[in-house]
Amino acid sequence: MEVCKQCSAEFEITKDDLAFYTKVSPVFAGKRYNIPPPKLCPDCRQQRRLAWRNERHLYHRKCDLTGKQIVTMYRPESIHPVYEQSAWWGDAWDPLSYGRPIAWDRSFFDQFQELLHVVPRISLINKEHENSEYCNFSLHNRNSYLLFTSAECEDSYYTNRSWKCRNVCDCASLNDAELCYEVMDSDHCHTCTYLRSCTNNNDCHVGYDLKGCHHCIGCFGLRNASYCIGNVQRTEVEYKEEAPKLLRDIPALRTSFEKHLQSLPRKSMDSVNAVACTGNAIQHSKNARCCFEVMNVEDCAFVANATFMRDAYDVTNDDNSELVYEAVGSESNYMHVFNDICWFNKHLLYCSLCFHCEHCFLCTGLKHMKYCILNKQFTKEEYETLVPKIIESMQKNSQWGEFFPVTLSLFGYNETLANEYFPSTEKQVLSRGWKWHTERDAHQCLGPDQELSHDIRDVPDEITNRILRCSVTGRPYKIIPQELKFYRAMGLPLPKICPDQRHKDRNALRNPRKLWSRECSKCGKGMETTYNPERPEIVYCEECYLKTVY
Repeated sequence: MEVCKQCSAEFEITKDDLAFYTKVSPVFAGKRYNIPPPKLCPDCRQQRRLAWRNERHLYHRKCDLTGKQIVTMYRPESIHPVYEQSAWWGDAWDPLSYGRPIAWDRSFFDQFQELLHVVPRISLINKEHENSEYCNFSLHNRNSYLLFTSAECEDSYYTNRSWKCRNVCDCASLNDAELCYEVMDSDHCHTCTYLRSCTNNNDCHVGYDLKGCHHCIGCFGLRNASYCIGNVQRTEVEYKEEAPKLLRDIPALRTSFEKHLQSLPRKSMDSVNAVACTGNAIQHSKNARCCFEVMNVEDCAFVANATFMRDAYDVTNDDNSELVYEAVGSESNYMHVFNDICWFNKHLLYCSLCFHCEHCFLCTGLKHMKYCILNKQFTKEEYETLVPKIIESMQKNSQWGEFFPVTLSLFGYNETLANEYFPSTEKQVLSRGWKWHTERDAHQCLGPDQELSHDIRDVPDEITNRILRCSVTGRPYKIIPQELKFYRAMGLPLPKICPDQRHKDRNALRNPRKLWSRECSKCGKGMETTYNPERPEIVYCEECYLKTVY
C-alpha cells in the first residue's frame, strides 16, 4: 500500500494502474518517458484538480481588450487579463507573443505560472447561447440564468449538469425534462418537484426512485404506478381530493418523507447497464472503477462527470476523449495528460485553455498550434529534442507525473468545486499556501427584511425589485422576473434561501464520491457502495433491491 503525501491515507496502486501509466507515457525518439505512480491518494488528486475549476462564482469586470463590461468567472482584481469570449477567440491578439524562453535553472511550474499571469483568459465557457449570459461551462442554452455545466436548455434557472431541459429551476443532473423544480439525478420527468433518482414520471412530487409513474406524492421505489400517496394506492378521486392539501405544506411533507426514507432499503449502487463497474450513477459502461456520474465509459478509473471516455484515469468533467490522465474540464482529446480546460487536442502535456492543438507542452491560451513550449513556437525536431530534456529536469524536481499544484490555480479555493467536495476553512487553506477569496460584505446594501408569503398568489410583481435576505446564510439574493413567472406557473412558494445555499442543500442529499465495503442488509453478500457502514440506511445489493421494488 502507498501512503498519500498530503493526507497520509493509505491507497493501492494495482498492476492495471501501472500498465495504464505506461500506456499514456510519452515516447520521443523511441524512448518512453514513464509517468510514475501518483504520490497522492485518489481523493487528494481529485481535490487538486477541482481546485482549478470555478463553475458558479461569476463577477462583473471589464474586458481587458475591448473595455466592454462583461460577466466572467475571474474576479475583477485578478492580475491576469480577461477577454470577453468573442475577443478571446478573435485574431486581435497572438498567444505566441507571450512566449518565454526555456529557463533550465528554474522550476517549470514557476515558469508556467508566469505565463498564466500574463496570457489572456477567456471570460466564460458559454458557447452559442441566446440570452443566457450568466451561464458557465455550458452551451446552446436559451433564455436561461445561472446554468452550469448544462447544454441545450431553455427557460431554466439555477441548475447544473443538465441537458435538454425546459422550464426547470433548482435542478441537478436532470435530462430531457420540463416543468421541474428541485429534481435531481433524474431523466424524462414532467411537472415534478423534489424528486431524486427518478425516470419517466409525470406530476410526481417528493419521491425517490420512481419509474414510469404519474400522480404520486411521497412515494419510494414504485414502478408504473399512479395515484399513490406514501406508497398507498388511492382512487383518482381520493388522490385529487387529498393531493392539494399535502402540497400546500411541502416542507412538512419533505420532512416526513425523509424520515420514512430511513426505514426503506437503498440500492448499493445506482447504475444502468454497468458491467464490472464500481462507483455510483454509472450508465452503459464497462470496466469503470471508482467512477461517479459517468455514461458510456470503458476501462476508466477515478473518473467523475464524464461521458464517452476510453482509457482514462483521474479525470473530472470530460467528454469524448481517449487516453487521458489527470485532466479537468476538457473535451474531445487524445493522449491528453495533465491538462486544464483543453478541447479538441492531441498529445498535450501540462497545458491550460488550449484548443485544436497538437504536441504542445506547458502552454496556455493556444488555438490551432503545434510544437509549442511555454507559448513559444518550435520545429517538430526541436520540440522532440527539448521536451525529453524538460521531462528529465522535472523528474529531478519531483514535478513530472503530478498535476499542477493548487498554488498555481487562478482561483481562491472557496471559489472552486474543490470546496464543495472537500470543504475547508480559510485557516486550513492558507496554511497549505493555497488562495482564499474574501468576499465583499454585501449585507450593508440590504434594505429592510422582506416578508415572503407562503402563498405565491399573494406575491406582488414588485418582489423582483427587492433584495431578499437568505434565511440560512444571511446573504442577499433576488428573484428575477422569469423565476417569479415559473413559481406562479408551478404553484410554488418563493424560496427563502439563496441560490448558493439551495445548491449546497442539494449536494448534501448526494452520497460522497467514496466507496466502502459492507454487506447487503438482506442476504449478507459483500459489496462496494457509497453508503458508509456507519450510516443508518438499509442497503441492499442490486439483486435483493430489485426483488423489493419489482
